Parts: sequence; C-alpha cells; structure tokens
Amino acid sequence: MKYTLLTFSLFIFSISSYGQEFVNGTIITQRHDTIANVKIETISEAKSLLHLTYIDADGNKQKPDIESIKSYTRGDENFTRIYHNGEMILVKQITAGKKLNLYGRDYNSITTYYVEKVFDEIIKVPASDSKFSRILGDYLSDAPEVAKKIKSKELQDLKEIVKLYNNA
Repeated sequence: MKYTLLTFSLFIFSISSYGQEFVNGTIITQRHDTIANVKIETISEAKSLLHLTYIDADGNKQKPDIESIKSYTRGDENFTRIYHNGEMILVKQITAGKKLNLYGRDYNSITTYYVEKVFDEIIKVPASDSKFSRILGDYLSDAPEVAKKIKSKELQDLKEIVKLYNNA
C-alpha cells in the first residue's frame, strides 16, 4: 500500500512539473512597478511575446495580461516594448549596444528585426535583399564604412552590422 501511494504521488508530481521550467527574472509593469526575484516560465520565443507566467515571492503562480508588462528579463534574455508605426510592441532584445540596439519579434515562424539608434528612431529591417541594403545603408550613413559595405552587399549579417556599427 505504501509503495502504491508513493508511486502514485511521484506520478502526479512528474505530470505537474513536466515541461515547466522556470528561471529567475524581473518584471516591469506599464505602471513602472518592478516585480523582482520571480521565477519566469521558459517557453518558446514566440509565445514569450504573447504570454507570461511567473511564480512570485510567495510561491503563487501569476499570469498577468501581457499588455500590462513594459519589459521583463528571464535569465539572460530581455523582452521589452518598442514604439513602432504608432503602436507599442513587445520584442526580444538581441543586442544592446552603446550606439545601436537590435530587436527581434518571432511571429508565425517568421522573425522580424528592428534596429534602434540609442535615443533615436527605430526602423523595421526590410526582409527583401534590395530594400535591406538600401534602407539599412541609408539609416546607418553616419558610419560611412559600415554603410558602404551594406550598400555594396558585402555585409549582410545583421548581428555583424550591429557589432561593427557599435564599434565604429
């Protein structure tokens, strides 16, 4: 009887914890309240922009409306809202630079990228090759060597572009 109860308890525990991984994080709400020392559920990047589940300091599971969240960190990942085309959208910060930031938003298995000059305008990175080199080259024209390489299509890796721009 004891073994049956123990086996049943372990079975229930394994089902309830299956697939749920939580990592340390911090949440900042739209009202600028900071919720620190929480455990945030690790889910796919796309779902991370739509849902948030965390365990608060008292051990209670919380599921706030994602629209009430301004930004949050989950381990080494940072999710934040940016203002683009008249709306605030939640994105993952890929690179935080001293001059240029790179953000990504995964939606329906397609990742849309945004670049932001620090304290300046944010642009959506065009997906087509011809627009990519022209628009990004013009946007980063204050770093002539980087812009020239982009326009000549010698430089097309977005992370490398951001790295070179930040070091220019």
